[in-house]
Amino acid sequence: MTTTSAPTLAVNERSALPLHPIIGARFSPRAFSERDVTDDELRLVLEAARWAPSSMNEQPWRFLVVRRGGEGYAEMLSCIAPSNAVWADKAPVLILNMVHRQFARNGHENYHARHDLGLALGQFTAQATALGMGLHLLGGFDAQATRSVFGIPDVYDLVCITVLGFPGDPDSLPDNLRTRELNHSPRKPLEDLVHFGGFNG
Repeated sequence: MTTTSAPTLAVNERSALPLHPIIGARFSPRAFSERDVTDDELRLVLEAARWAPSSMNEQPWRFLVVRRGGEGYAEMLSCIAPSNAVWADKAPVLILNMVHRQFARNGHENYHARHDLGLALGQFTAQATALGMGLHLLGGFDAQATRSVFGIPDVYDLVCITVLGFPGDPDSLPDNLRTRELNHSPRKPLEDLVHFGGFNG
């Protein structure tokens, strides 16, 4: 009779199950290198987002992209919370992620718009990770100030900002952030998240 023991994880593995390497490699860096994101790389990750599924094929997501040293970068950075701006300013690309709240076909509220943006950002993240990039999604920004600075109409919800670049040296971060950079966030056990056959509370 043979017994099966729990799999042994390598140092950098994050799951006992055979996740796709792109999923296992993803994390949210705060340290970014000096390497720029090329136009082709940027277009490719945005193209990955474009092909995400959406309710009624509405594709409600919109992305406002700014590059370090270019138009709008300093303005967007100024809208990010200071605790995030202290490291986000090293990233070559910032992207404001928005959704249009209404269906184009009838003007009704699109209650799935943020969900669909999440799907688009998931595909964006997978493509970016496959290219060796790192990205950090921020909710810590002043949405009203951002709306005012860029003149964005009220029909768009400003959801989060993507900080995009290539991962850098954790030693470039302040001590408290370096510790967080080196210790990737854990996940709850699958048993706490999934209910089979009925909701068990």
